[in-house]
Amino acid sequence: QIFYIIGTVVKMKYYLITFPSTHSAMAGQSYLRDKIKFMIMPTLREISSSCGISIRILQEDFLCAKSLMEQSDIKGYKIYAIEGKQIELIFPVEEK
Repeated sequence: QIFYIIGTVVKMKYYLITFPSTHSAMAGQSYLRDKIKFMIMPTLREISSSCGISIRILQEDFLCAKSLMEQSDIKGYKIYAIEGKQIELIFPVEEK
């Protein structure tokens, strides 16, 4: 989503769920269907080159989506926060 406020572009924060395979992406889509609103979109090249399909979640649906994914049997997914050109891995938390 992009909003224009007095000539300035304001990009809204969203979350992206990525998957290790097309099969798991389709399972994620099937699992989340009818539970939350989401969009299917190509995986950003800056994030991964493994599976080209990701699920885009709006900021207000993030906590519900994260909880649902944690309850699912789907393995290997990652959740990123995207705001403008900034990308942050949210789940799983990487140890430093």
